[in-house]
Amino acid sequence: MIHATEPTTVSFPALKYLLYEPHRDFQATDFFPTLFLPVLETLCIDSMFLSGPAAFYSHQVFQFNPTNLKELFIEAFFWTQRMEEGLMELLNRANGIRLLSFNGEGELGHGFNLPVDLIPEMEAFRGRAENVPTFCKGRPVRNLLTWFPMGEMWRRTDDVPIVIRPGSVHLEHLYIDRTIWEDDTMEYIARHCPELESLKVRAARIDGPLSTRYHMPKLRKATFLFAGGSWFPDRRNSALKVENEVKVVQECRTFWPQLEYLRLDPHYFWRYRGAEAEQFREEEVVDWN
Repeated sequence: MIHATEPTTVSFPALKYLLYEPHRDFQATDFFPTLFLPVLETLCIDSMFLSGPAAFYSHQVFQFNPTNLKELFIEAFFWTQRMEEGLMELLNRANGIRLLSFNGEGELGHGFNLPVDLIPEMEAFRGRAENVPTFCKGRPVRNLLTWFPMGEMWRRTDDVPIVIRPGSVHLEHLYIDRTIWEDDTMEYIARHCPELESLKVRAARIDGPLSTRYHMPKLRKATFLFAGGSWFPDRRNSALKVENEVKVVQECRTFWPQLEYLRLDPHYFWRYRGAEAEQFREEEVVDWN
């Protein structure tokens, strides 16, 4: 007879997706049963499973086939530096994943780096902007979902576009959340992401209007959201706003010829760089400083 607190072994021969969160309690993993998951494709776990002695990290209770596992999601809202070793060991076991999500407030040590031959087939990454270089550098990342801590600036440079060219290939899908958006940001993305097919932005602060007058030949889906409401005060000329929005959409057809889906937040005001743009006044932009 098995004692109530004695680990057991359970087999799930057909299970392809598993999500388990131990309620942020280390002891919850102590007597977790070993799970045999031969066809598992997606594993979602809490960072608690990265703890434990080096000889037996808690994540080893998940016995999966590395050739079948393609997606790994780690919720790192509770994090200690000791977990970095567990993370490295788990990635060694899951070396064939195509998608890695490292979510939460976990801060990696300054000396933490991944070997170049680890998770070499990773094509998608989800995580904080500061972790993008660590996990994506040298890997064929085509799909990136990232966000910035509140109040942090996106420092864009021409020589190291870390966020929008994180790996060894051009991005095809990009979602940036909580960024500070400026007038030249669209031009910067268009220049460094010539293969981009979908773009989604949720800005936390706007320091200027946007323009669609940059060639993005493969862009099919574009979504622009704003976390804080209107970019512009209510005193703007509503008739001019509607007219310019129509012209912006028409302009998209010229510069984004493959566009199939376009979502503009109803509060957005995009700059139309045509003859009528003379009527647009820079002082009408909300000062968020």
